[in-house]
Amino acid sequence: MKFYLSCSGYERSINIKKQRYEVASSGNSKAWFSDFFCQGNVDIKTEKEQICGRIDVSFSQTLSTPSGVAFEMEIEDWSRENYVFAPGAVYNGNRFNCKVLAYPPYNAVEKEKALTEPGTITNIPHLSKEENYSKIQLRSGDMTTPAIGFYDENKKLGILLFGPQEVGEDYTGFSIIENLEHKTAVFSLSLPAVREEVKYFFGERRDGSGFYPDARTLSDDLGKCFEEGEKIAFDFHIYQFEAENLSQFYSYFNNVRNCMETGRLTNVVPFYTAYKAIKDKYQVENFMEEGYYSVGTVWKFPQQCFQAGWIGGGMNNYAFLLEDKEEAFTRAYSTFQFILNNLQNEKGWISGIYARGIHYGDAFELGKPGSILLLRKNADLLFFLLKEMMLLEEKGISVDSYKEKIEKLADAFVRLFNKYGQIGQFIDINTEEILIGNSASSAIAVAALSLAFHCFKANKYLKTAEDLGEYYYVNYVSQGILNGGPGEICQAPDSESAFAMLEGYVQLYETTKEPRWLKYAKETFEIAITWVMSYDFHFPSESTASKRKAHTIGTVFANAQNKHSAPGICTLSGNCILKLYRFTKDSRYLDWLFLISHSITQYVSVKNRAVLTLEKLFLPYGYVNERVQTSDWEGKETIGEFLYGSNWPEVTMMLTFAEIPSVYIDFSNGIVKCFDHIACHIKEQEKTYVLAEICNNTQYDTIVNILVDESDYIDKIKHNYYSTMLHIPMKAGEKITKYIYRDGGKNCD
Repeated sequence: MKFYLSCSGYERSINIKKQRYEVASSGNSKAWFSDFFCQGNVDIKTEKEQICGRIDVSFSQTLSTPSGVAFEMEIEDWSRENYVFAPGAVYNGNRFNCKVLAYPPYNAVEKEKALTEPGTITNIPHLSKEENYSKIQLRSGDMTTPAIGFYDENKKLGILLFGPQEVGEDYTGFSIIENLEHKTAVFSLSLPAVREEVKYFFGERRDGSGFYPDARTLSDDLGKCFEEGEKIAFDFHIYQFEAENLSQFYSYFNNVRNCMETGRLTNVVPFYTAYKAIKDKYQVENFMEEGYYSVGTVWKFPQQCFQAGWIGGGMNNYAFLLEDKEEAFTRAYSTFQFILNNLQNEKGWISGIYARGIHYGDAFELGKPGSILLLRKNADLLFFLLKEMMLLEEKGISVDSYKEKIEKLADAFVRLFNKYGQIGQFIDINTEEILIGNSASSAIAVAALSLAFHCFKANKYLKTAEDLGEYYYVNYVSQGILNGGPGEICQAPDSESAFAMLEGYVQLYETTKEPRWLKYAKETFEIAITWVMSYDFHFPSESTASKRKAHTIGTVFANAQNKHSAPGICTLSGNCILKLYRFTKDSRYLDWLFLISHSITQYVSVKNRAVLTLEKLFLPYGYVNERVQTSDWEGKETIGEFLYGSNWPEVTMMLTFAEIPSVYIDFSNGIVKCFDHIACHIKEQEKTYVLAEICNNTQYDTIVNILVDESDYIDKIKHNYYSTMLHIPMKAGEKITKYIYRDGGKNCD
């Protein structure tokens, strides 16, 4: 490994000159860049696995050519087999088949190749599968942590390069340049970020040829004309470490990822306040006359009427079934009934999209009926239909007539797996053919079938869940790729598949107590959490997000194509992470769950905190938009701005209120964790009780939900535990002190 300091000059984004000097791997090195009138100083200190460096550059003359400075780490004996990584952006170099496809893409394959066709991505940043020379150039805001690196499986070696997100008012850049002819790869940290010649842009092409994800868009990045006497300084960290497998590589990354950038969350909007706003909005804007909750509010578009799973269909009613006793409950039950009475075909599958009597397919041909299904949608739906069925029975409501229908859907998954040995990404629900296979899109089917076994006691469901879980582990988790969850990214890596897979293994362990599934869950978590932002991005000072003092730590990047972060996991509460804590007693899981759940409410449009959008309109009460823009993937003007519209994070927020407690108390492990936007201080803590001081320092009245647990008893908390929580109303600014007892808190004062 060699280190270099370089300076480059640019004409627009084209590199027109460059000077590069090798620097020592330890100690102090100096370099004079005559073409740039600057003196560079690199100071490097090494301690065990960590290399800490500082770069100082001073300019003796004002530059007439926009320029940039970079620290470069050159890796020799490079192989295409090395796993290249940038958190939330690049997984295994994004080395998929790449096709230039207009958005939304559906890459139809020949039937005989449905199971063998390699995964395909649109034209997003990626390293080539064929060419000797290729590169990926990113800005710091393109990643969940400003870092890049790789894992060499042959050498059992991991290397990670961390840098700051910005220096002064300039964002940093991270580049990966691969030259297989020379057997080298260069990982670099640059200031300012200049993606040379081309960049990734998602939108309408300038020539009017269409709307595309396009990594060959002309770059609008510029260097900087440094002034006489100007000095810049920035630090970097390099970790070089042994790792037996990718799981250890990811675990190492997650343990050190806050070495350069971090963040904090403040109490702004309590869970209940956000939930109530969304719930009220749903009663006014999301209930269709046919008897179901829609997934959107602009019903002239079929995909905003009903979509199974994914963005909320059949999931957006779950919290109302748990929490409400009046109109919202009635409508939620009606939604459950409508889906099973009207949207299921004779084979058991449920239509992917439905609107006004027409059943549409998922190949983006909304002008006509269709039978193509993004299978993940039915996997999501089966999981939630089972939870809703169990809940309704607990409430004394007979659902016998619907059990057979839900079993029929579970049977369809078993039948599909038995036929193909996988379940694929897209299928035809009439012929039961896999149309596109080879992705982890439907990973939550593992959880759904495991829960089906719990509900129906049929071994076929558990066997399929276990066989499918093993298939996903061997082909995806152990390979560091979880991909294809959203229906409009082809087979790109994404956060949704990762968290769905985590849900699957957690449910399998809860069902079977077999250690293998807990091991797989822990490994999957390490991949999933790389999609969560670990720091607070510095938004442009005049942006809406900056003025709102928005925190990005805990938000979740969508996928490698749609490069925005978002409020929460699509479309889950993350309570599988709470369960993972219960199974392991590792409080790190609670810390990550806090970041994810706590970050959501600051993006909900509520009273006195309406969200202003790029369209110069405020999001209505109860709306949440999916965009948390730290990347310029849709244009630099969108960084720190919000789009107008009602999106799936509304469902995530409702699930968070229903499944993530305001305060979690584990008497078995002596843990008290506050997830909500309140403060909880323990004044006394004994084996049988705690005395808690709870403060609501927000401007909103709320209801504080307290979950009392004994994690030594794994089966104590499974599903539908909302009713077992204590629900304590609190006024804005109120402080209360309460005894909460180990017996479940029902005797609390």
